[in-house]
Amino acid sequence: MAFRASVRRRVLVGALAVSCGAIVIDQAAPSLTAPVRSAAADVAGPVQNWVTGRDGTITRLTRERDAARRQVSADAADRATLQRLTALMGSAPAQGRLFVPAQIVGYVTGTTPSSLRRLTLDVGSADGVSNNLTVIAAGGLVGRVISTSRWNCEVQLLSDPTAVVGARVSGSGTVGSVSSVAPVGLPTRAPGLLTFTVAGLGPVAVGDKLVSLGSVDNRPYVPDVPIGTIVSVDPDRGQGSRTAVVRTDVSFDRLALVGVVLPADRTSPRPAVTGR
Repeated sequence: MAFRASVRRRVLVGALAVSCGAIVIDQAAPSLTAPVRSAAADVAGPVQNWVTGRDGTITRLTRERDAARRQVSADAADRATLQRLTALMGSAPAQGRLFVPAQIVGYVTGTTPSSLRRLTLDVGSADGVSNNLTVIAAGGLVGRVISTSRWNCEVQLLSDPTAVVGARVSGSGTVGSVSSVAPVGLPTRAPGLLTFTVAGLGPVAVGDKLVSLGSVDNRPYVPDVPIGTIVSVDPDRGQGSRTAVVRTDVSFDRLALVGVVLPADRTSPRPAVTGR
């Protein structure tokens, strides 16, 4: 490349010298410069065409290279999206559920950048999305839709301090609620940690898995979506309800693709049964 640049500079200098010589002679004796101008044109013309052609070729090749790089990048992004969608479709939260895939296009943080509260998705009412629908990821529960426009919607995450979700312990059936707010007298929960407040006296222990309890007509939450794992039980301070620390199954700050669950409406009454 350095050699080619040197050759180009030498050719240009030579052409410039010929042109300058022709200009000087032309000013001194115009009648004598016709052959010189013709000779200069014969020399400089092909050189200029060669240089221009070279520059045009370089410009074209540069554009083609840049376009190829953009295409490779787009293909890689498409493959990554397909992998995420495949993982979501094969996950436990999505099993047997109809959902609209969506990508995250915006977010709202809390008091610190690491404390996410809301997400904006690239789907909306035109895609069949409406308020109070459950949002899931391959790992588990993400949150619920709280506002919808034609092509976008906003999601309230479980980490939002105003979010409260009914939950139960998978296995024992102990029920309660999950939120990001720590009990009075305890430090603020770190990002990725929630509080499980037990309703009643049901058992709760480290290692217990929590799933969503569900809502009436499956709005805003469908049942049995994984929420997280209890990592510690808060000390009893006479507060009346036992609480535990839950680590979420979903890393909200690493989400790229989620699903908005479309609940299946009941079309027939539930049959009555007779006890034995």
